[in-house]
Amino acid sequence: MSVLAAIRPNEWELPLFIHVLGALALIGAVVLATAMLFTAWRDASTANLRLAVRTLTLGVIPAWVVLRGSAEWIADKEGWNDVDDPPDWIDIGYMAGDVGFLLILLSTLFGWLALRKARADGSPSGTVRAASILIAVLLVLNLVALWAMTTKPG
Repeated sequence: MSVLAAIRPNEWELPLFIHVLGALALIGAVVLATAMLFTAWRDASTANLRLAVRTLTLGVIPAWVVLRGSAEWIADKEGWNDVDDPPDWIDIGYMAGDVGFLLILLSTLFGWLALRKARADGSPSGTVRAASILIAVLLVLNLVALWAMTTKPG
């Protein structure tokens, strides 16, 4: 027999809503940052690079904090923190969050360094390429985590 729908207690609704909101905000901000970094890489545009760095610092990092904090909150509410062997979808989410934060920090650092050089020289440096590639990897990682959270494999 399969379960068509699961009823959650009402006290789980707020942390789950904040978690989903943080995830969607994170993916939206990462898509914007990815588009602007690749545009800055292609066109050597300082304005697009500036928008990408602002998106990383004012959008991606706060959204990651909300996502990660609410993930711990909902995991505690549902009792997953007390389980020795959590399901695979939770492991995928934690991996995406932990590795993702490192990618966020590195791409923000590289983007900031490229912006600093662009202000001095007038054109972005090669670090904009590194920031673009790292943020694209982050986008793929977050989409895999989104898939895992919605389909719940394993």
